Amino acid sequence: MNTGQRISLLREKNNQSQAELAKTLGIAASTVGMWETNKRKPSSKMLKKLSMLYDVSIDYLLGNDPTTDKSPSEVDIADPKNDTIMTFEGRPIPPEDLEIIKRLLRGGKHDD
Repeated sequence: MNTGQRISLLREKNNQSQAELAKTLGIAASTVGMWETNKRKPSSKMLKKLSMLYDVSIDYLLGNDPTTDKSPSEVDIADPKNDTIMTFEGRPIPPEDLEIIKRLLRGGKHDD
């Protein structure tokens, strides 16, 4: 499914006409029509607005992700088999700090 088809699908799921979507986005209805027929592509600004409006990822709108779900997947940090790299402010959390976080979440202060 291409970007235009996805926009059309989301718009119809939300019982909106092209004119209603255009008004919400502050653009001409003909622009929405051109997106949906793939004669034009939405700008990055419009993709962001559509993503927020319909609660989907930009990757979904671009056809890179088949699911509309943009919520993060659940990860149990207590699972010793979990090899997900946890980060804070863009930096990996060192293993010793992650252990402290786990203890705090369990309600304990120290492992004496």
